[in-house]
Amino acid sequence: MKTKILSFTVIVFMVGSILTSCGNQSKQDAKEVKQDAKELSKDLKQGAKDTSQEIKTAVQSDWNTFKTSSEKAIENTDKEIKVLRTKIAKANKNEKEKLTKALNKLEEKNKELKEKLAQRGKEFKEDVIDFNESAKANEEKFEREFTHDMDELGTALKDLFKNNVD
Repeated sequence: MKTKILSFTVIVFMVGSILTSCGNQSKQDAKEVKQDAKELSKDLKQGAKDTSQEIKTAVQSDWNTFKTSSEKAIENTDKEIKVLRTKIAKANKNEKEKLTKALNKLEEKNKELKEKLAQRGKEFKEDVIDFNESAKANEEKFEREFTHDMDELGTALKDLFKNNVD
């Protein structure tokens, strides 16, 4: 009977020590997993930050190029409007009235585009734009729309005398 009790006691200690050591190992594994998760999270945040910085640099570079060319286009449009005003001054009274109204509308559109460009530039300076994956697409959309509006304005200015001199 003593051997049975002794065997039983030894078995209980062995099972207890095995269970205790398994518990410690799983706790250690859990700590390692948490640590790995924290490091991965830090890496992801740093990667997102780096990507955001790359996008910001690319978008700002593209913006500066676009802004320079757009300002030149607006300046050229201003000059063209002044030239057209002198031509209109030489036209007869009836045409002068029509052409002046049309040119005033086109000049107002040019001012709106200038303000739109200035507002966008202000957003860049004040860092209002959130530079993420969609920032580049949004900027390309803005540039496309702005260029389209400038092209329409240029065409309208060129056609000003064609449409009214019939």
